[in-house]
Amino acid sequence: MRFHSYMAAAALGASLLLMPAMPAFAAEQAPAAASQAAEAALPYTYTSQQYGYTLQCPQKPVGVIPASALYEDRKGDVLIFDNDGYNIKYAWIVLTDAFDNKSVPDLNKLKEADAEKLLSGIMGSNGYEGIMLVNLNAKNKAIYAVTAKEIEIDENGDGQIDGVAKADTQMAVAFFRTEKGNRYGVELIDNPDLRESSLAAFQKGITTLKDVDGKQLMSSKDKKVKNVKKDKKDKKNKK
Repeated sequence: MRFHSYMAAAALGASLLLMPAMPAFAAEQAPAAASQAAEAALPYTYTSQQYGYTLQCPQKPVGVIPASALYEDRKGDVLIFDNDGYNIKYAWIVLTDAFDNKSVPDLNKLKEADAEKLLSGIMGSNGYEGIMLVNLNAKNKAIYAVTAKEIEIDENGDGQIDGVAKADTQMAVAFFRTEKGNRYGVELIDNPDLRESSLAAFQKGITTLKDVDGKQLMSSKDKKVKNVKKDKKDKKNKK
């Protein structure tokens, strides 16, 4: 299944490509995409009091709902940046405990052959159009993939491909461990089509996800309380 050239370029944006999986990506288009990702603005810091992480976002979410609202029995947050009623148009889904600790080994210690085998297995069992191993930073790697627009299916179970299912949208996804070993999955929703600007922001955003300790969370919570009190006081003085 062909990975469209524009999508391939965008997928290479924020990260250093270490090893391509099948199908191959258009590496020659990476410099322009990397520039777009580097220039993506992420002015808002989101702090999850419940799950203990911070993440730089392209804007303040218009709403945050639990990941279980979209995925049954999953933990995390859905940061909604744009919606039309109940239709989510643009969002990041941040999943905690996103993958099995045993089935996905330490990505930073994988040899090339083992990494290729792992990515091929993930590619074969999921509806991905392309998958790769990337550097989030100099010390930490992630699995990055884009879901397929078209998926070949075996409709009668005879082992032969006899149909194609077409998805309404595509998603970019990334899976990685933080320095503390927490297992995160971050997914991009961008309806109806994945925009290069959204991909660039997403790629840059996942590199900013960090664990925060209890003291930092309390400090962040205190600041929010102070700001709320200040806003109320300012409104009262204006009356």
